Amino acid sequence: MKTLLIRAATLTLSLAALNGTPAQALCAAPPDLNGTWRANDGGTYHVRQIGTQVWWVGLSSDGGKSWTNVFHGTRSGNTVTGSWADTPRGAARSSGTLTLKLSGVNAVLGFKRTAATGGFGGSTWFMPCDDTVLNPSN
Repeated sequence: MKTLLIRAATLTLSLAALNGTPAQALCAAPPDLNGTWRANDGGTYHVRQIGTQVWWVGLSSDGGKSWTNVFHGTRSGNTVTGSWADTPRGAARSSGTLTLKLSGVNAVLGFKRTAATGGFGGSTWFMPCDDTVLNPSN
C-alpha cells in the first residue's frame, strides 16, 4: 500500500510538471472518522465521530434501495465496537454487531472489519480522494 501511494504521488507530480500546472498535495487522511467513506460492498457511509462515539448511515450504491443501515459504536484507540441495523429505507432486514480496526497512526487511512454478526457485507472502508490533479474534472 505504501508503495502504491508513493507511485501515485510521483505520477501526480510528473503529470503536473508536464501539464504546466502547480503540483498539489494528494488528499490528506482525516484525523478522525468524520466524513464520507466508501466500502468494498459498494456502499457510501456518512460517518460522524464526537469524542469516542461513532455513528454512521450507510447506503447501497442504488441510493439505499437495496440496503440502508445505521451504526453506533465506541472508539477506543484504533478499535471501534458497536451495533448496526438495517432501516426500512432499504430492502434488507438484518442487525448485529461490528468490530472495526482503524489503520494509521496520526490520521485515519481507512478501516477494516475484524468481527461481525448478522451478515454485515462491508469489510474494508476508504475515503475517496477528490484531488484536482488526479481528477481534473472536479
